[in-house]
Amino acid sequence: MKGFIKIIIVIAVLGGAWFAWEQWKGNEPLQVDYQTEPLTRGDMMITIDATGVTEPDELVDVGAQVSGIIMEFGKDLNGKVVDYSSQVKAGQMLAEIDKLPVQLDVQKAEASKAQAQAGIARARADIQQAKAKHHQAKLDRERAEKLGPGDALSKSSYDQYIADEETARANVAVAEASLLEAEASLKQAEAALKKEMRNMEYTTISSPVDGVVIKRLVNIGQTVVSSMSASSLFYIATDLSKLKIWAAVNEADIGSIKKGQDVIFTVDAHSGRKFKGTVDKIRLDATMTSNVVTYIVDIDVPNPDKLLIPYLTANVQFIVQDIKNSLLASNAALRFRPDPELLTAEQKAAFEEMLPELAAPVQKGEEKKAVIWELRDNVLYPHLVTKGESNGMLTPVKGETLREGMEIVSTAQVLNRSSNSGDGPSASAGGENPFAPKMPPRRKPSTGNTSQAPGGSKGGPPPRP
Repeated sequence: MKGFIKIIIVIAVLGGAWFAWEQWKGNEPLQVDYQTEPLTRGDMMITIDATGVTEPDELVDVGAQVSGIIMEFGKDLNGKVVDYSSQVKAGQMLAEIDKLPVQLDVQKAEASKAQAQAGIARARADIQQAKAKHHQAKLDRERAEKLGPGDALSKSSYDQYIADEETARANVAVAEASLLEAEASLKQAEAALKKEMRNMEYTTISSPVDGVVIKRLVNIGQTVVSSMSASSLFYIATDLSKLKIWAAVNEADIGSIKKGQDVIFTVDAHSGRKFKGTVDKIRLDATMTSNVVTYIVDIDVPNPDKLLIPYLTANVQFIVQDIKNSLLASNAALRFRPDPELLTAEQKAAFEEMLPELAAPVQKGEEKKAVIWELRDNVLYPHLVTKGESNGMLTPVKGETLREGMEIVSTAQVLNRSSNSGDGPSASAGGENPFAPKMPPRRKPSTGNTSQAPGGSKGGPPPRP
């Protein structure tokens, strides 16, 4: 019995010691790890990112109108054979196609023209002959009509003279129609000859514009076949001091793209350098790939020093807003919400006064409200701000109580908690109401360098810088 009583006494002493330890821990000041950053002033751009390709401002497709074998290439402005990147002028020979087949067609057309001219001469002679016969038949008819049918002229002879005159008159009309037909044949032969002469000119491929040969598609000895459409031989860019970018923009962003909008872009060929451009137009023929709709936006790009060349991949940023000299807060600081136990009663009341404005619906054209928390002398102070558009990391903010350089909190974590208050982070980067009821968290041991929460003893560690 005495041993049992001793055991009970030992258990009671241990329980009392444990209770006293827990009570002492419950009164221990909270140690908080604050992550802060200064509220800075600077410039920021809101942009829409896209990828595009540099293209010549005007690209001319030089083709072949006639079929044949490429016999030779012309010379560029430097006296070299026309090739990639050759500088050429309008009217300068680029290539020549075998002329012999076209020359034969020209000769055939010339023979057809001569034949048509001979046909005209023959038709004119036939007219003269027909008119002479008609004149003789007319005289014979007149004599027959004077005699009339009778003893001197039989009825059948009389009728024959009448018929011969009418036939001769009809033959004159036929001969005149033959002349018209011969003249039409001559015009047809002349048109065919002009066509073949033009085809002869087409055997010499000339540059239609001043520019640079971007691509050569044929070689000497290659046969060019032109059927329903002209065969492409060269691509010539007219002026490389002006380029375009064709950028693919997602349908979710196309509403923010406007004609005349400023654009900045980079290319891998000149890393570290930014180039500028201006939106020219939005092509309305959208394309869909894997259920994603994109629009092609044409961007005008000045290229006076000709550093940029066609068909470079461009990383494009469309400037939606260019914000100058504004206070900038990180998105993490705007999302930060402290645990109520980190606040004094005064700061809790100040925050609760801001809640109606935070919960009020935002009208069209109005800026959204938010709260950032300043850490001053180890005490959190709320500041009501209006925020603009974010670039994903920073957001411009405005507020009467804001000061450049003030320390604002992005995260905070309580490193020691009693079993009554639980454990885990004491501040949240989310947007939930810090004064809403919460499930009691579990206890977490104390670690690391800390700052003391408001209401603690004076002997606690100094605030975190």
